[in-house]
Amino acid sequence: MKTATRIWESVEHWAAEKPQAEALVFNEVRLSWEDFQVEIDRVAKLLLEAGVGKGDAVAMVAMGCPEFLITFLATAKAGAVWLGLSPKFTLDELRYVLGHSQPKVLFTLHSYLGMDLVERGKTFKQEFPCIREVIVLGDAAEGTREYEAFTRQDRSHLDIALAERAATVQPDDEVLLMYTSGSTGKPKGVLHTHAGIIRNIEVEVKHLGWNEDTRVLLHFPINHVAADVEIGYGAVQAGAAAIFMDRFDPQASLEVIERERVTVMGQVPVMYLMQFQTPKFKTMDWSKIKSFIWSGSTAPQVLLDVLSGIAARTGASLITGYGSTELCGFVTYSMPGDDLELLAKSAGKVVPPFAMKIVDAKRQEVPFGEVGEIAVSGPSLMKGYLKNPAATAAVLEGGWYYTSDLGWMNKEGYLFISGRKSEMFKTGGENVFPREIEEVLEAHPGVIFAAVIGVPDAMYNEVGKAFIMIKPGQTLDGEMLRDHCKTRLANFKVPKSFELRKELPLLPNGKVNKMALRKELGLG
Repeated sequence: MKTATRIWESVEHWAAEKPQAEALVFNEVRLSWEDFQVEIDRVAKLLLEAGVGKGDAVAMVAMGCPEFLITFLATAKAGAVWLGLSPKFTLDELRYVLGHSQPKVLFTLHSYLGMDLVERGKTFKQEFPCIREVIVLGDAAEGTREYEAFTRQDRSHLDIALAERAATVQPDDEVLLMYTSGSTGKPKGVLHTHAGIIRNIEVEVKHLGWNEDTRVLLHFPINHVAADVEIGYGAVQAGAAAIFMDRFDPQASLEVIERERVTVMGQVPVMYLMQFQTPKFKTMDWSKIKSFIWSGSTAPQVLLDVLSGIAARTGASLITGYGSTELCGFVTYSMPGDDLELLAKSAGKVVPPFAMKIVDAKRQEVPFGEVGEIAVSGPSLMKGYLKNPAATAAVLEGGWYYTSDLGWMNKEGYLFISGRKSEMFKTGGENVFPREIEEVLEAHPGVIFAAVIGVPDAMYNEVGKAFIMIKPGQTLDGEMLRDHCKTRLANFKVPKSFELRKELPLLPNGKVNKMALRKELGLG
């Protein structure tokens, strides 16, 4: 296909090439590519009517559903910037992001898990005069609009205005706003352009082997780069069918995968592990799956054992990589033929047109094998942080994004993640990288996940404390895990204490929420 320069153009291409083929599937709803294009134009004209100008923000509080991609690409065609928000956010979290981004229109689910989101929407409209319309997916209330009826009003008189607006949109215009998790202070708004998103996905589609026969499951929250770019827009650009779920359910997700003939599973490791424990997993037909993809953290050994066993029978590929919100998705990929040891420990190799280096505190490149900060350059770096030039300048310098992630590369160019700069601690003058210890712990057959944090110590300044999520039915104790570590780690790296749990707090991206663990210990 002719390369798109603005993200909605991919839908127009596939609507012309295969108008009746499935594009978006959600429960009983099935939209063709032709339907998809019609819905984008309907919503884009609605936005113009609501007074949305070029560069304005449009927000949506929802989970995975067709309207998510429709409003995203309609906002793009209207020359505005789209922002996805999770209904799981607290009132204060939503209030901060809406106040910071100042959207002109707010789309929202009617309710989610018993929460009345319409009343929240009305409250926000009163608090933020910038919000001109609150549009509800479901029954509306006084002061709000109902999505289905409102989008279907005749706005043919705006056809020319929409074409004129779309013609003014440039590839380097901002189109997507995503907020970081806020693990160090208030969340920062990450801005991406049409060109950055398109270039990242051109690379992704090539390395993942997606095409117009691909069917991919999308159950990530819509505030996440996996939903917005890696899977959502990835499917759009590849001409693939996106199969939506509005929440992750281990049993139901496997049923959807089988029923909808999904060919690609892209998840974080904890999702796979939860699926392994369901009754459906034992009877699952994996014959349609062409690739199992994971990111967010390295794979526990049990995950690799199970997936490699399936892949040996079906020929499916196992793929991992490294990316972030600021990078707009993956910039490294595992390579065909990588053995299980590499897949377990490495995040793959950086691929063109991206470049990567490992640097010290002065941002000077370090030798192969030495741990330092990961820096990335390439065409899909964020444009910057919204209304935060100081934070932007702190991480973007000379065409490089300094990630605050720690890692090292071997001579073959494989990247190994060591954790975050903020997670490293010193014990007795020695630098300790928690991820190294976590990988050792997760190699134990009785451990699903491990999280290690530095805690104050009178003698050593800081020592490691390990939180362990154990496999159901396993019997473990701290002494057993300490002995396991002692044979694989230098003594100063062995945690001084172990806390075993059935569950650990997780972030939406599937990583262990270490901030929550630190707060439990009174460490802030």
